[in-house]
Amino acid sequence: MNKYVTRISQVYSGKNKLEKAIQDFITQNDRLLIDSKDLKKFKESIIQHINFLNQEFKNCTPKSASWFDAGQTRDCKDYGLSGIECVAFYIHEIKNEYVIENSKS
Repeated sequence: MNKYVTRISQVYSGKNKLEKAIQDFITQNDRLLIDSKDLKKFKESIIQHINFLNQEFKNCTPKSASWFDAGQTRDCKDYGLSGIECVAFYIHEIKNEYVIENSKS
């Protein structure tokens, strides 16, 4: 079963309370390990929470978050969060696990 890892690559200066709340939320989701069976639900929950934050901070310009295909090659299944300029957040597919083999000399 494939797994994914979340990663924040850049955090920019939050311009208002909404952006700061989004940054706090996304920071809580940094470096998580996700099973492929949970990926769709995880991605949906990120968007739903950002929509919730839009409602909480109605005086700020709302953010229209969505996911884009961030894979560099055809066989990568990486995703990036767009519509949020205050933080760069990605989900990367883990292709292999690093295993150290014990070799007897």
